[in-house]
Amino acid sequence: MPSVVSPSLPAPRVDSPVLISQHLKCSICQNLLKNPVTTTCGHTFCLTCLEPHPLICPVCKEHLQMQIKPSVNVILKTLVQELCKANCPKPGEFTGASGEVACDVCSGNRKLKAVKSCLVCLMSYCSWHVEQHRSTQRLRGHHLVAPVEDLDQRACLTHGRPLELYSCEEGKCICALCVQEGRQVVPVETERNRRQADLGSTKRDVEKMIQEREDKVKEIQHAVGQCQGKIDREKEEIKGVFEGLMAAVEEAQREALHPLEDRRRRLKMEAEELTSELKREISEFRKVIAEFDRITDAEDHVHFLQSHSTVPKLEQSRDLMDTAVDTELSFSSIQRNLAAMKAKIDAELEKISSLEIRRIQMFAVDVSLDPDTANAQLVLSDDGKEVRDGGIKQDFPDNDERYDLFGCVLGQNQLTSGRAYWEVGVWEKTGWDLGVAAEDANRKGKIPLKPSQGYWAIVHCNKNLYCALEDPPVRLPVPEKVQRVGVFVDYEEGLVSFYNVEARSHIYTFTDCNFRDILRPYFSPHFCQNGRNSSPLVICPVNQSN
Repeated sequence: MPSVVSPSLPAPRVDSPVLISQHLKCSICQNLLKNPVTTTCGHTFCLTCLEPHPLICPVCKEHLQMQIKPSVNVILKTLVQELCKANCPKPGEFTGASGEVACDVCSGNRKLKAVKSCLVCLMSYCSWHVEQHRSTQRLRGHHLVAPVEDLDQRACLTHGRPLELYSCEEGKCICALCVQEGRQVVPVETERNRRQADLGSTKRDVEKMIQEREDKVKEIQHAVGQCQGKIDREKEEIKGVFEGLMAAVEEAQREALHPLEDRRRRLKMEAEELTSELKREISEFRKVIAEFDRITDAEDHVHFLQSHSTVPKLEQSRDLMDTAVDTELSFSSIQRNLAAMKAKIDAELEKISSLEIRRIQMFAVDVSLDPDTANAQLVLSDDGKEVRDGGIKQDFPDNDERYDLFGCVLGQNQLTSGRAYWEVGVWEKTGWDLGVAAEDANRKGKIPLKPSQGYWAIVHCNKNLYCALEDPPVRLPVPEKVQRVGVFVDYEEGLVSFYNVEARSHIYTFTDCNFRDILRPYFSPHFCQNGRNSSPLVICPVNQSN
């Protein structure tokens, strides 16, 4: 009679055989139950395992009330038998690991793992059957390969034959029956060899690209290492500069506060001395008043007159009422300290400028003068590195590029991006202009030299006057005569900076420049005045060892 499951009960959960078998083991032998028997305490054992323990449960040690031989639990026995059957492989079933291929020849209860597949027979063979395949004379020429899981991919699905030929027109493998007249076909081995040769060439190309990229990685790592070394060195230098700045400020603070503290002490001593003297006089004056009162109160006139001669006379001392405490503070010491501090700070800041010059010198470019832009009165050297006033106008064509009124000339270099740096020797010249000019800046007539007109330059004139040609011009505090000027341009940042190379100091920087066009180096040696200022401007090689 079939069993009936109550609809109110939940559906039974189906666990894996391995999980179920964990609950069907004997607690004594730890194997699957064999002839299982259940004791009165509820534990289950193999019949043979329980026989040596007829009175006490081996698990819970409870006394067993079993007067007769225990009966085998038929339900558990059947369950264990069914579980064993479920775990046994079916006849012909392959039980290898995932990804392994079964032998197509093996029969019986178990298939062995294949070690080779034949691309002609389109079958896979275990180690025993592949030896039989190799020992058969007519099969020795077959192509054996590593086990192939899906041999249908190696066979013609139309004719069921192996793919032995390659159709060049169709670009695919075909069987012998797929060959059509006039079609170019080659054995798959031939096409494989051709393509393998191509792969070899491609492999060498890829290996070359790998080597190039590995070299590039090493180059980058080397560059990064060098840059990090520079960063560490500059970091230490900058820290040293700021430590020097703080030390200068702290020293100036001490020097400024010391006179004040000293003045405080002296003021206190003077005030205490004067106050003490005044208090002493007040005390003496009070004694005199007391004596006056005593004599005045006497009723005897004779006694009054006799006592009057004994009244103490006031001592003639310095008039303390005209004496004042000097509370004025001296500012001379503060000004001296501030001047000394400023000199030390300027000296420390020059170290920053020196570091900055050393850094920007790495962007040095080779600048040469463009003769087509030079005023006809200027004389250029053959190498294009020097320019001076020749004193007379030369016979040059008045082309659009040439300056016709101002004694100016441009460099040949065209700056459109990045950074550039060059140095110009001005030596003992009493007048000159240096900077950059936009390619489309006006070069004819009286030119307003300012940024809005495409000129970013500084000028030296009147022996010791230096100005930045801003709008309006800015006078520059240059403490000593400049011998060599460094010019630095950062196109993307919109910066044009000037440096005193010999003094390793910064002169001036144009910031937020709106460069919309090509930039050219700009030079003007100024015309001679009564034979003075005749020496040339000289474009100098940058000595980065400085």
